[in-house]
Amino acid sequence: MFKSIHAQLIVTYLLVALLAMSVAAALAWSALDRAFLDVMRENMLAQARRVAQTIQAAGLGESYESEQSPPVPYSQATNVFPGFHTRVIDDEGVVILEMDTPDLPIEDIVEENGVFYRERRETLSDFNDELKSNLGIVSQYSRGRAASSASLIDRSEIQSAMAGEAATAVRDSPDAPNRRILYAAYPIRAAEGNVVSVAYVASPLPRLALSLLPDYLGPQVVRGAIVAILLAGLTGIILARQLTRPLQRLTEASIALARGQSVPPIPLAPTGELRALGAAFNSMNTNLAAAHETLSEQARQRETILKSLADAVIAVDETGDIIMVNGTAQTLLDFAPESLREEIGWTLAHGEAHATEINARDRVFELLITPLRDSDGLVQGAVAVGHDVTAYRQLDRLRANFISDVSHELRTPLTAIKGFVETLQNGAADDPSVRARFLRTIEVETERLIRLSNDLLLLTRADVGQLNLHRRPLDLGALAKRAARQLAHQARQRRVAVETDTPPEPALVQADADRVLQVLVNLIDNGLKFTPAGGKVNIRVEKLDGQVTCTVADTGPGIPQEEMPHVFERFYRGDPSRARTDVSRKNESAWEQESGAGLGLAIAKALIEGHGGQIWVESTQEADAPGSRFIFTLPTPG
Repeated sequence: MFKSIHAQLIVTYLLVALLAMSVAAALAWSALDRAFLDVMRENMLAQARRVAQTIQAAGLGESYESEQSPPVPYSQATNVFPGFHTRVIDDEGVVILEMDTPDLPIEDIVEENGVFYRERRETLSDFNDELKSNLGIVSQYSRGRAASSASLIDRSEIQSAMAGEAATAVRDSPDAPNRRILYAAYPIRAAEGNVVSVAYVASPLPRLALSLLPDYLGPQVVRGAIVAILLAGLTGIILARQLTRPLQRLTEASIALARGQSVPPIPLAPTGELRALGAAFNSMNTNLAAAHETLSEQARQRETILKSLADAVIAVDETGDIIMVNGTAQTLLDFAPESLREEIGWTLAHGEAHATEINARDRVFELLITPLRDSDGLVQGAVAVGHDVTAYRQLDRLRANFISDVSHELRTPLTAIKGFVETLQNGAADDPSVRARFLRTIEVETERLIRLSNDLLLLTRADVGQLNLHRRPLDLGALAKRAARQLAHQARQRRVAVETDTPPEPALVQADADRVLQVLVNLIDNGLKFTPAGGKVNIRVEKLDGQVTCTVADTGPGIPQEEMPHVFERFYRGDPSRARTDVSRKNESAWEQESGAGLGLAIAKALIEGHGGQIWVESTQEADAPGSRFIFTLPTPG
């Protein structure tokens, strides 16, 4: 019924208060009953004493035989407390006087000096007439000796009174069950002082006790109970609020904490177990917050690591649904979702790890899929780790092509040398002119082999970072002019003009002079090969934005857009159809011999990047201004 602990505590306080009041009322009633009994004993003894004193003063304490009226007004002996049963018993147990009146209304009873009595009547006749007419009272006189009552003389209180000591006793009524009668016995003495009879007074106790409740005890009890209940309720509300407020704060904080919300420390109770409980909760909250922060940091670190991985990581559950994926894996999912689903499905079905490759849209992905198992060994999912190996496969192809190109480049001069040697061995050496021509050809092919081996060695050193560059400040403009002079003879033979455009002040760079000269020669030579007769190759050196830039531009046919990404690849040679037309070029073989091994631009790129510079190409095939521009930069001193 009461779900709130606050309401439960209030109800508990009220119940405890009611219980305490009930116990207190029971104890008070018992004490009141005892006190009332004591008061009644005193009153009964007082009434018995008045009866005894009245009869003793009137000389009626002994039996008499005359039928005359008593010498004193009878009202002195009867106006004691109408409603009491009064008897006078002599020492032989004979009732010599008995007065009996029925119950009187409570409101007719008054109290004076601790004695309850009715209003006095002046004469016996008035009193008897009123009793007879209104209450039906029968007053009796026992003149002469009455029958002996052994049952009365044997009572302890009468025996005590006969012995001279007033006494009281409480007995159950023989006529009404559960009704108690209070008896009081008081000795009546003769003139000589000896006890001659006993004044014996009786009255029902419940009637008198209950008579006090409505008028005297009822209102006080009701008012006291109402005040006590109100005070108990108010006290219960205050105490319950003080007790439940910390619990309420603790409950609200616990609910918020269970929902994953951030909870500030709760205020502590002043003392007691609630303070210890609040302190324990705050400590737990702090520890949980620290643990949550640690877990969050670890999760962020794992997420960062997963995002930073070059490999793709995909985790799925036992149904194949993705539960975790990093950014790299999204590329794999975009390229080959169906193939990936099939491979993961195979691992989930067979419970075995396996590696495979997926080819999709010119991309190659290497994939390793491993099942995830629980403590019982059951497959609960799978983790796929893959990476894009397209570059590796391209490198493999380049390596294969490189070996093929090297083999081709080596085979051509070696075949020529072998042929000429065999010819000389077969008798051609006897002809001096033939011998000289053949030996010259063998020398040229040998030099070609040496250049090829040197170029390959240079590229290999560049790949492993062992170029051994001797850097020093040098004037790039002067070095460009030197390279132009070095190729002037070839330019004249091809009828191509070579121009240099350098700044008036030195364009200093921090570089290896021999290697930069080799780059310039390779770029100028490349321009000469693809520039038709009457064209020109221009070498411009300039300072731009704090760096030195060199541009080698030709007026050739330009490079097709599809060939632009490959111009710096090793052993790559441009299409012979875009080279200059020359009557001396009879076939493609002659073009290959003239164009070289296709390593010049690759070497230029390796050397410039080895210096920490950059190199790129710009080209156009527009009819009004075709040509190509190779541009590189080098670091300046300091």
